[in-house]
Amino acid sequence: MRTLADIRGLKFPDEFVVRHFFKRGLAARTGRVLELGSGTGNNLSLYAQYGWNLTGLDYDQSALDDARWNLGEGATFIQADLAKGLPALSGKFDALIVPNLLCYLTLAQAKAVLTGLKPYLASGCEVFVRTRLIDDYRYGRGEMEEPDGFRLATPETGEAGLFNLFYTQAGLVGLLAETVGLTAREEFAVRFDNVQAGRRVPGNSDLVVWGLAS
Repeated sequence: MRTLADIRGLKFPDEFVVRHFFKRGLAARTGRVLELGSGTGNNLSLYAQYGWNLTGLDYDQSALDDARWNLGEGATFIQADLAKGLPALSGKFDALIVPNLLCYLTLAQAKAVLTGLKPYLASGCEVFVRTRLIDDYRYGRGEMEEPDGFRLATPETGEAGLFNLFYTQAGLVGLLAETVGLTAREEFAVRFDNVQAGRRVPGNSDLVVWGLAS
């Protein structure tokens, strides 16, 4: 792995990815981890430090090129547009992390991706998901394309023109139970302000859910 100064893109994992990793005891064992929307590998870097086998999927090939630079040749990175379905995978994964992807898929696409993953998740696979709730400030700022789904008009977040789906707490938990059989779950509401493109953006609202695939 590179030194911090040499890392391309985001340098640190999502804080709740870190909490999940240590609170669930993942530092005390190894296995295979799959991240959907892995970007430049900032979340996988935590798993790399503890000897996990890494697989990352992302739409952006340039981000995957940076991830390869950051994490080395031992990791597997696959370019895939998950709106069109899963790419070919093999074996079983012991951890699945989805920190910043579901909001960019329609509900039908999210169901298809998560259902398609089920055969690749080991029994008791650790599952981590973070996505946006319906009280997020972006909700309704754009053209509605499906219930709770909008083509955004928020240039301050860099998401103008992108589709975003917002979940209720019950809706996300139900989706994960239906698709990956999530059990032993924990749920955390995350509300925060941010600065993006030089502008203070209040009212960000996410839900973190983690548990075990059955």
